[in-house]
Amino acid sequence: MKYENDFYVTGAKVGKQAPRFEMETILPNAEGQDRFGNVNLDKLLDDGKWVVLYFYPLDFTFVCPTEIQRFNQLNQQFEDKGAVLIGASTDSVFSHLAWQELGDLGRLNHYHASDNNLKVSEAYGVLDEDKGVAWRGTFIIAPNGTLKAAHVNHGEGGRNVDEILRTLEVFQNEVAGKLVPCGWEPGKDFIDNDED
Repeated sequence: MKYENDFYVTGAKVGKQAPRFEMETILPNAEGQDRFGNVNLDKLLDDGKWVVLYFYPLDFTFVCPTEIQRFNQLNQQFEDKGAVLIGASTDSVFSHLAWQELGDLGRLNHYHASDNNLKVSEAYGVLDEDKGVAWRGTFIIAPNGTLKAAHVNHGEGGRNVDEILRTLEVFQNEVAGKLVPCGWEPGKDFIDNDED
C-alpha cells in the first residue's frame, strides 16, 4: 500500500534550541499608547526566565478566551516559578487590544503578542497555511533556550492550563537533576537514585 503523507519542516524541536523571535505585543503593565511594545525571547532568556509560549487560533472566538483567561488566572503562579507567559495569535496587536478592552476577554496580566507576519507560528510548526491561523500550540522553553516541551492541538478542543503549570514544574525539577516519575504532582516524592 502506498501512502501519501504531508511532511512539515519546523525549527522547533524538543531538546534543541527554541526558534528565536521578537513580536509586537500588548504589554500587561502599561496604559494608553504605552500598551504597545515588543517581546523578545533572547531578552527573556538573558534575564534567566523560563518561557511558556502558547498560540491560539483567533481573537473574538469562543474556546480561546476560556484558555487565555485561565492562563491569566494562573499567571502569578507561573511568575512565582520564574516563568513568563506569552500568548500569541496571527491577529494584530490592535485586534488584541480591542478584544481586551471592548470584547469579553478582559485585560491580560501577561504578554499578548501578534504573529501577524506568520513567521513565529511557522517556525514553531503550528501554522495552518490555508487559514493563516495558528493551532493551539504550547511550548515550554528553559532559560538556556532549550525547548523542553511542545504540545499542539488541532481543532477546537481546549487545553488544560493547570497541566501546563504542572509540566513546567516537572521540567524545572528535571533540569535541577531530579528524577520525576509518571503522574508526579507538586509536593510528591521524586525517584531516589542513590547508588549506595
